[in-house]
Amino acid sequence: MLLEKQELKELIATTASVCQILQVLAGVLVCRKFIKKGSSNDVSPLPFLCGSVGSFLWFLYGSLIGDTALRMVNVFGVLFFSSYVVAHITFSSKKVTIARQILLIILVTGCIYTYIESIVDPEEAKNKLGVIACVVSITFFAAPLANLAHVIRVKSSESLPFPMIVMSLIVTFLWSVYGYILQDSFIAYPNILAFLLSSFQLSLFALYPPR
Repeated sequence: MLLEKQELKELIATTASVCQILQVLAGVLVCRKFIKKGSSNDVSPLPFLCGSVGSFLWFLYGSLIGDTALRMVNVFGVLFFSSYVVAHITFSSKKVTIARQILLIILVTGCIYTYIESIVDPEEAKNKLGVIACVVSITFFAAPLANLAHVIRVKSSESLPFPMIVMSLIVTFLWSVYGYILQDSFIAYPNILAFLLSSFQLSLFALYPPR
């Protein structure tokens, strides 16, 4: 029974990791739209910024609990989400505003890292980092909603990153199951909430089809 549970855990971890990598790679399709239109102004940079920070924090969390799957997949996430931020700012006419946002996020992330490193008790560090990572993750999955007013106004979901939302739906379901298997509420609960957010965002494509 224990062996079966371990095998299931490894299967879910592998599947979730592969799907999360595909989710991250879905950002390439969004960046292709930037190149095609010559502008990234109608897409919020928040999903990419939160994705970069969230990947970094979950990498730290994976290191604290000794989870190889979390560490490996989030190294990949940091690299690619950071490259998407660069692509967004390259095709944006609001470079100064986005640059300020990036500097602020780097500063806040540095403060979080310094704070976690200063905590002596590993269990306390895990709990504090888990809470922070959960907040950032929920922000990441809710980030496309920053365009909600624009979607309703123009009655089109074209500005929403459809590939990333679809993959988010799959990834959050799998990580929810993985968190349940580990009995880790920091992994399970935010992913359940993120799954619901992704479901709502996907419904907008039915309500307001892209033109």
